[in-house]
Amino acid sequence: MTEKFSGIVLRTRKYNDTLMIADIYTAERGRMSFLVPVTHSKRSKVRNVLFQPLSMLSFTSSVKSGRALSRIGEAVPQTLYCSITGDVVKSSIALYIAELLSYALREDVKDEALYTFLDRSLTLLDNLADGYADFHLVFMVQLLRFLGIYPNLENYCERSYLDLEQGCAVSEHPLHANFLMPEDAARFVELLRTGYESMHLLSLNRRMRGAYLATLSTYYRLHIPDFPELKSAEVLREIFD
Repeated sequence: MTEKFSGIVLRTRKYNDTLMIADIYTAERGRMSFLVPVTHSKRSKVRNVLFQPLSMLSFTSSVKSGRALSRIGEAVPQTLYCSITGDVVKSSIALYIAELLSYALREDVKDEALYTFLDRSLTLLDNLADGYADFHLVFMVQLLRFLGIYPNLENYCERSYLDLEQGCAVSEHPLHANFLMPEDAARFVELLRTGYESMHLLSLNRRMRGAYLATLSTYYRLHIPDFPELKSAEVLREIFD
């Protein structure tokens, strides 16, 4: 039976000379993988050029139980970005977010709230005229809530350490290296409490932005099994340098 899907492309990779595999986060079933024909024909119902990272698509596929990969039958853009592809900073942020999501989103179950968050976040990035240099940091913070690994700040005070391994504020010096001293913790907690509507108030310089990215990356690696060092992080550093 042919089903209709709405999805956000996470990544693609070669399957053979005529097919590629597209990992897509769908509104209907969470993360799924599909076979996509490699063709440049304008008459094709599935043009592989549409499957760029973070592209939002409407598509059909006949998904059968027990078959790992199903072919996409037809695909059309659901949302067309106006500025992400043409702005070097936005496109670099999008590249980083796509790689982040490809490792962070692993559940093959429906999560309507998460899909809505991703949809709204990408639309916001595309629409922002300025003040988006720290968008990726706030996105990473907000995503933690949907992944169920947002730090517990219930007992936080200005003298607290932030234990990155335990994911909480503590009053005593942790006996491992993955923590923030009180002064650094205070600044990081400010970021954790920042939303898109107030991210322009962060006023981060290059050093601070890099430090926050490193801390968040460490936190993701500590709390998501097999989460790697993201290659696109270096692109971000070069852009902001």
